[in-house]
Amino acid sequence: MYSIDRLEHLCSYKAKITDFIPFGETPLGRRIDAYFEGDITGQKLSGKMRGIDYILIRSDGIAELNVRAVLVTDDKVNISVQISGYGHGEELKDTQIRISTGHEKYRWLMSKIIIGKGKMADGILELDYYYEP
Repeated sequence: MYSIDRLEHLCSYKAKITDFIPFGETPLGRRIDAYFEGDITGQKLSGKMRGIDYILIRSDGIAELNVRAVLVTDDKVNISVQISGYGHGEELKDTQIRISTGHEKYRWLMSKIIIGKGKMADGILELDYYYEP
C-alpha cells in the first residue's frame, strides 16, 4: 500500500518557461500552452527535460496541469514523461507522473508512484519529485 511517510527524493527540477501561447476563455476555462526546459538533478535521475504544459485555468482559479515532456538523462537515454497536476498561485502539485522508457536502467521508474511539489514564479519552475521505493 502507498504510504506518504515512506517517500524518497527522486530528483529536483529547475526550469524556465520559454514561451506562452494564450488561447483565451473557453467553456472549460482559460487555456494556455506553456513551453519549458531545464535541468533534472538527483542521485537516481539527472539530465535535461523540456516539454509543454497544456494549462486550463478554471473559474475557481485552480490551474489543471497536463504536461508532455522528454527527459534526456545524462547518459543520453530518452524518457517520455506525462504529468497531471494542479496549480494555485505559485504553488504546483504534480499528482500523477507516468514515465515510459525502453531502456532497462530506467525501467524501474515505470512501476513507481511519483509525485512532485514546487512552485512557479517569474517564469521559473522549481519542483522536487518523490517516489515510494
